[in-house]
Amino acid sequence: MRKPFCMAVLVLMTASPAFADQTDPRLDQLFEELRVGDARRAEENTARIIEIWSDSQSDTVDLLYERANLAANNGAFDLSLALLDHIVGLAPNFAQGYALRGTVRLAAENRAGAIEDFSKVLELEPRQFEVRTTLAELLLAGGERRDAYEMFQKALEWNPHDDYARRQARMLRREIDGQEI
Repeated sequence: MRKPFCMAVLVLMTASPAFADQTDPRLDQLFEELRVGDARRAEENTARIIEIWSDSQSDTVDLLYERANLAANNGAFDLSLALLDHIVGLAPNFAQGYALRGTVRLAAENRAGAIEDFSKVLELEPRQFEVRTTLAELLLAGGERRDAYEMFQKALEWNPHDDYARRQARMLRREIDGQEI
């Protein structure tokens, strides 16, 4: 029987897209370049994608996001979470607000809250390869190797140049080879 945590992650894997404010036309071109382009430009394209994702189109939300990120980096998780709660209240379609809150919740050992936030990120932006990699790690930590492999594969669909995700997927593929998938 699967653990409830793993069932929540499995629901994320099949979430249908709702692009909300992640429809910046530059993203499609950058993702196409990332998917079919060479590795030399991958880091630059990834940085540009994350930069676009991190722009909420609101000066207030952007300022709160910067402060929440700074607070999290300094270990002030309670302050960061309070700021992030305001962010997702002010900008409910800003996927990076949920992504950062999920990361902070994970650091504060609130896995259920993190998974909830990561679920919202994938609902808003299914191409969010960083969140998919994090979810794959959570699945792996929960002993769900096959599901972790599938999530790493989904991350690699959007960013095939992620060496870490590729190594993890290969390792898991070797481990589960010969077993029913």
